[in-house]
Amino acid sequence: MYVWVVLATFLAMIAAYVLPIRPDTEKSVVVPVAQAKLVQMAAMQKAGSQHIKRNSWPFFGTELGREVNFNNGVVDVSTYLAESNVVNTGEFVTGIYCLTDDQTALRTGTDACRKMFEDTFVRVLITYGPIPEKWRRYVQDGADYKAVPSNDMMNALRMHYTQYDMAGYAIERSGQYYIVNYEGTEYEVPTVVASYGLSECISNNNGSCLAHMNWK
Repeated sequence: MYVWVVLATFLAMIAAYVLPIRPDTEKSVVVPVAQAKLVQMAAMQKAGSQHIKRNSWPFFGTELGREVNFNNGVVDVSTYLAESNVVNTGEFVTGIYCLTDDQTALRTGTDACRKMFEDTFVRVLITYGPIPEKWRRYVQDGADYKAVPSNDMMNALRMHYTQYDMAGYAIERSGQYYIVNYEGTEYEVPTVVASYGLSECISNNNGSCLAHMNWK
């Protein structure tokens, strides 16, 4: 019996040197690491949705008045983020923006985000932050080079989101802003929304940022 154990161990050692490494070994390790970075963005976006829900009827205000306990601007989602066991590292920002019907300006006043039954305006919930340097690649854009997500990050986006989610990387083109998903589908971000932080994130990070947007 001892001889067979020694022989089996010896053959296993030889196999370890001879058998080829899986060609997708690096991908199977790197992509989940990149995907973990997206967890925080997704968790903050979900926490933003919870913030809207918990500060609207029936959790806040009256059914007749439809009051809400939030307004335009960046939202502290820490309370609801804790439910996902995710810590806000400060890399991502979540904001709520209530737009006029033509989507060219923010509604104003203390009731800017209160939505009555007859109202047709939209509320935009958006979370954005820089693409980590490790997961950037640079593409030529005219005389400049702009950052976009690396292939590993794009694969992570594919694994984490559906093709219908307005999530991916945000870019600016001719004064208009878009979120591009992993399939290359572009979702327009209202310029007024982008002007409250997203545009700065893009310009400060070589041309793009990670972003996730929903209409509320």
